[in-house]
Amino acid sequence: MEQFPMTMTLSRHSGEQQQFLFRRCDEADLPEFMALQKKISDAVNDPEIYSSVEESEIREALQEDFCVGVYLDDVLVAFTIMIANRVSPRNYGTYIGYSSEQQLKCVSMEITVVDEPCRGFGMQKLFVRFRENAARDMGATEAMVTIGPENTYSLNNLLSSGYEIIDTRPLYEGAMRHILRKEL
Repeated sequence: MEQFPMTMTLSRHSGEQQQFLFRRCDEADLPEFMALQKKISDAVNDPEIYSSVEESEIREALQEDFCVGVYLDDVLVAFTIMIANRVSPRNYGTYIGYSSEQQLKCVSMEITVVDEPCRGFGMQKLFVRFRENAARDMGATEAMVTIGPENTYSLNNLLSSGYEIIDTRPLYEGAMRHILRKEL
């Protein structure tokens, strides 16, 4: 697994480079997570593409799960959350009827947020790698993620990372979501 904190220089296709700090986050980071999520949610303003995660759920994840924040000049510009392989209504295995035993082998890639000015540096794909490595270290053998069919950029990133659509159904207050799965 990657060692956090770490500094990485990332590049856009244009050749522009930027240095970012990646670090594990905890409950003290909750206000920054909520502010960035609100900024993204307000900009998207379409639950078919993006559904916000409740503050209580982010707090729980910061306490119990795998959360990484990305900082540029000490400002949070991106974050990702993976729900650990635990029995929980937040384990996406529950959406397809997994038993408690199966949930203990499955992680849920819950949320990834990247602020608009920092998109294009490949953070989503890095987050996929970080979360999958952490999942393997936790003993998980599969990962699941939900994503809106209209969120083509993120969907294509996941498909190119080996995830497969296994179901499509209304979730999150009726918004349609693909459920994707990958063996780790």
